[in-house]
Amino acid sequence: MTIPERRRYDSPVREARARRTRAQVIATAGRLFAERGYAGTSMRQIAAAAGVSLETVTQTGRKPELLLAAFRDGFAGDPDAVNLDALAGPAGPADLPAVVSRVASGVRGSLPIWRAFTTAAAADPAVAAVRAELALARRAEIVERLEAAGMAASDRLADAIGLIASHEAYDHLTGVCGWGHEEYVTWAAAAINAQLTLDWGS
Repeated sequence: MTIPERRRYDSPVREARARRTRAQVIATAGRLFAERGYAGTSMRQIAAAAGVSLETVTQTGRKPELLLAAFRDGFAGDPDAVNLDALAGPAGPADLPAVVSRVASGVRGSLPIWRAFTTAAAADPAVAAVRAELALARRAEIVERLEAAGMAASDRLADAIGLIASHEAYDHLTGVCGWGHEEYVTWAAAAINAQLTLDWGS
């Protein structure tokens, strides 16, 4: 007797529900990481706060993966964002102040989770590796964006721009020094523009 092949059942309703559940888990994880820190947040706590099972949380990702997804969600509004396109638009000639303003808004929105990210990286090798990968990817993306805009690019120039637009710089100037958000945006745009006039070599 031939057993008929079971047809795959794709339900748009089921897929939409799965996307909503994943988004809920990631948003909840991000909130808890920001409030309690990475070490102070367990997968069970995420499950309880999100109102889902522990299995659902583990299926969404391991703890470092949830942290990265939560950071991307806070920064770019997309837990799957792998570059700045969702936040700053596609690479190419662009209005620098406008791009800096959008990036600064993403930095401000993801600052609490970045603090948790930084603390976790100091204690957890898996998180440290993810953070190092992010840094290398950001350098490469800045170089790519500069070249797409027809500008000379180098790793050192990309590093300088990355530092100016970093969470650390924003946190120091707004959180420690008391600058307003718009003051930071104005400074960052001018500082980046100044870097573009320097001879960084190839």
